[in-house]
Amino acid sequence: MGTSDAIAALALIVSLASAYISFRAFKHSVSVHDLESSLAFDRDKSELLVQVEQSRKLFSAARREIEKTQFVLSQEPEQVRLALNCYDSLFTEFLPKLVGAERQASLLWEEIFSWRDKAGRSAFVHHTPRFRSLIEDDRVVHDSALVCNNEVRAQLVKAQDMYRKGQLA
Repeated sequence: MGTSDAIAALALIVSLASAYISFRAFKHSVSVHDLESSLAFDRDKSELLVQVEQSRKLFSAARREIEKTQFVLSQEPEQVRLALNCYDSLFTEFLPKLVGAERQASLLWEEIFSWRDKAGRSAFVHHTPRFRSLIEDDRVVHDSALVCNNEVRAQLVKAQDMYRKGQLA
């Protein structure tokens, strides 16, 4: 075996060592990329979960406010209730929508929470815009319901005052 064979063997060993090191570096970079991707997904998923949970709490609080108004109104004399019957949509339209929005937010939270890794990332990309839109639509209903509830409360005070003064028959 000559010098050229020894050099060729040494070059082969160096090439194999280099290939092994390159392969390990590649595997490491793939695992780092997967970890970064997983962390980004978990962060984005957590942000969406927080948004959905905050919305659910808003809907729940608004529902309780409207139910409280409904209870207060039910305790009023019939003349006061009749004077405010034009605001029944608060109880027949907005209240059921808020209950539905609260239920929907709970279901969305459970679905989002169950998203895991690759399939979850795909679901996140496909469903997040629709989920955000649903939550935003429900927030519009929430805002309208609160405006209506505040109006009913203001009109209730006026109707109670008129009743005390004997102006409601």
